[in-house]
Amino acid sequence: MNEARAGRTGRKRVRPGGFTLLEILVVLVIITVMTTIAVLSIGVLGVDRGLDEEGDRFTDVVAAATEQAELEGRDYGIWFGPSRYAVLAFSTREQLWQSLGDDRLYEEHEFPGGVTAALEMEGRSVKIGLSNPTEPKVPQLILFASGDASPYHLVLGRDGSDHKWLVDGRADGTLEVTRPGAQP
Repeated sequence: MNEARAGRTGRKRVRPGGFTLLEILVVLVIITVMTTIAVLSIGVLGVDRGLDEEGDRFTDVVAAATEQAELEGRDYGIWFGPSRYAVLAFSTREQLWQSLGDDRLYEEHEFPGGVTAALEMEGRSVKIGLSNPTEPKVPQLILFASGDASPYHLVLGRDGSDHKWLVDGRADGTLEVTRPGAQP
């Protein structure tokens, strides 16, 4: 009996090959967390959050400027540069368009990297190019004090992407917005 006992205790216990259930569960949790992080950083279903934020910001600015023009009884306008835009107000005293830089909503806003704007008015493309920095800015879009506006079609997009924001400004001052992924 001592020999049998010595044989059992003297033997090294060999663990069968493979992984325990706990080890498998830990690996699955790690993979799930990494996949979730990757999906969130890329964007769900390829949505471009930066473009969405820019489209939302632009439509909010236009809506606020349209309302402000009516409240103040003076014309407002949207000026586009190659990679930026600003809201201007017409000064009847100086007879020129002035920046509203003291208001953060209306100050000149730079488009985020890769975001481009294409403006069309009356069926024609409006060139958004460099302007002479010494000349005063003149807006391409006018938001009249009466609540009316110059009709336009604006496309906000990102270089190399099919996702586009379509903003149609109507003559009555209303906006029709088609977000990326929606059918125009």
